Amino acid sequence: MPKKFKNTSIKDIAKEARVAISTVSYVINKKDLVAEKTKKKVLKAIDKLGYKPNFIARSLRTQKTSTIGVIVYDISNPFVAQIVRGIQEVAKMRGYIIVLGCTFNDSSEEESQINVMINQFIDGLIIISGPDNEKIYKKILTKKIPVVFIDREIVKHDIANVLINNSLAMEKAVDYLFSMGHREIGYISYPIDKQITVRQRYEGYIKGLKKNNLAFNPEYVIIDEKFADKELEGKDMDITFDLMQQFIKTKKLPTAFITISDIIAYGLIKALQENNIKVPESVSVVGFDNIMFDDYISPPLTTVRQPKKMMGITGINLLLDIIEGKEIENKRIVLPTEIIERNSVKSISIA
Repeated sequence: MPKKFKNTSIKDIAKEARVAISTVSYVINKKDLVAEKTKKKVLKAIDKLGYKPNFIARSLRTQKTSTIGVIVYDISNPFVAQIVRGIQEVAKMRGYIIVLGCTFNDSSEEESQINVMINQFIDGLIIISGPDNEKIYKKILTKKIPVVFIDREIVKHDIANVLINNSLAMEKAVDYLFSMGHREIGYISYPIDKQITVRQRYEGYIKGLKKNNLAFNPEYVIIDEKFADKELEGKDMDITFDLMQQFIKTKKLPTAFITISDIIAYGLIKALQENNIKVPESVSVVGFDNIMFDDYISPPLTTVRQPKKMMGITGINLLLDIIEGKEIENKRIVLPTEIIERNSVKSISIA
């Protein structure tokens, strides 16, 4: 007959450490009510007896799981990865774990992921970017679960946000190219009707042109539904490459392009170079995000830097403060951006 092992209880720990059961409970629940010397005795007893807390029972008792759901639109995107890294670092430091879900920009999948996570008794939820979804916003408010959206502005509802000023950031990108002598500035973007972030960046592009007295030329703008095709999800670089191949054959090139993401900028540069159009000698390129590969492509990419990791850090701290009942002065936090100058933009003389 195999030997049966008895589950160790906090009563056993208390007996081994020669302390009260309540003292063991304080140590396990990380309450600062126990002297350091006593705490060490309890931890030593826990280690010796191999005690494993019953987290399910504790969660039912306290209505708290120390688990945060994080929903992203594309786990393979380096922009998303840096945000999640910031979230993970703070969550671990503050005694929480994260559960990750990916929607691939599908609104119905996002709704499904949210339902699953809520049913798993998460303490709160972070949603990173993704398409506008009024149904989701109302559902979250109905469920009364603490939530923070990162890189996705919610205008109509009292929902916490961490974001950048997308319109101003894109306007500054136009200003930068104007200061470098460019008067013909193209734009490549996802469809602007599905996500407020995308619309705001396009509005910033238009504002930048008007501010600098530049004419809007629709021939220089590429906004294509292929970027929203579910079957082409994650292929923004390839889509851009194909679109630019056709553009080069049929249209006059501007002196510069701004793209809505660095990934799109990579596809643009590849298409230009394969058609013997030099960057930046013939066409300058500005990206958006400042992801980790920008220094390593040729030429290194000038871009708008989003504070990706800080967005994650700020978002998780805001969410945990809400969960823990702390006073929140500002539920809409706007972080700064900046132009990172590398070698994909050339200063040109003004005729």
